Amino acid sequence: MSAENEKPKGVQEKLHGNSFKRFARSTKGSDLIIFVVCLGIASVFWLFLSLYEEVERDFDVPLEIEQIPDSIVIVEPIPSSFNLAVQGKGVQFLKFLWHDVRPLRVKFNDYTTGGNFLIPRQKLEGLFRDYFGQGVKIINLRPESVKAAYTSNIGRKVKLDFDCDIQPRLLYVVSGPITADVDSVMLYSANDIPRTLTSVSTYPIVKTGLKDTTVFTVKIRPIEGIRIIPDQVKITVPIEPLISKKRTVPIEVVNVPDNVRLVTFPSTAEVSYLLPMSTYNTESNVKLFVDFSSINRQTQKVKVQTSSIPGALRNFSFKPDSVEYIIETGLSSQDSGTENNNENK
Repeated sequence: MSAENEKPKGVQEKLHGNSFKRFARSTKGSDLIIFVVCLGIASVFWLFLSLYEEVERDFDVPLEIEQIPDSIVIVEPIPSSFNLAVQGKGVQFLKFLWHDVRPLRVKFNDYTTGGNFLIPRQKLEGLFRDYFGQGVKIINLRPESVKAAYTSNIGRKVKLDFDCDIQPRLLYVVSGPITADVDSVMLYSANDIPRTLTSVSTYPIVKTGLKDTTVFTVKIRPIEGIRIIPDQVKITVPIEPLISKKRTVPIEVVNVPDNVRLVTFPSTAEVSYLLPMSTYNTESNVKLFVDFSSINRQTQKVKVQTSSIPGALRNFSFKPDSVEYIIETGLSSQDSGTENNNENK
């Protein structure tokens, strides 16, 4: 350990302070201090002068309409924001450097005329000069004006239709009905709504490769002159993985004549299929049968058939697909087991 490190902390700080003072009194130290001071003064002057120079800035300013009466619905679309280029002194734009651009707020009743909400360009420019401060110049403004019809007419409720073309990933399935968060919407118009207009539809949803339940936000197709509320909906597509299941199902016999019995060997078959995971513990209504009227007496076997397969099942199969049989005839209605004449076919 050096002798300097062995000195108390206060003594070390005093030595370092003395070293800085000696450096500051030296020629190099004095020159450095003067340079830093001059640089700081120059920066302040540059900042001061730049703030009062004419500059041009681009802004996206949101629009908010206040105090809309509850009985009024604005039918036509209104811009959500304005894009404009503004020229003015830099100091006038300082407040926009540290804060989000606040919305341009206007009162509904101040700009209504002849059934329209109307703000012409001249009034818009005046609103933005108040917004940014007097002395600014509006170089460019989009849109240049606002005009939208409104109505106090009672709306009409109509059905919502949606069109979905959904293709899940391999070994996945749409496991239930596709649903929307609303089943109807309200229509508003300044004119009469046609009586033939009883439903509206969304834009189509086309998706492939889904493997999880998914919610889509989709817009409703607009209708000219009519306001649709809501104008977009959330559509839920339930997706589940498919899992394998096997069961033993009895083979039934149908179309058997009176006083005849058909016995199959075996009397059951194993069925296998894929089904949605959530329905694994639910027994599917699967039936297997042989049809007596389809028997060919020249063969030893009869074909096993299945009734309609529930729509949720995939890759359905069963084995065996044919079985041997015995036909028992001459059975009495009282005792079908005491007398029989067996034909092995």
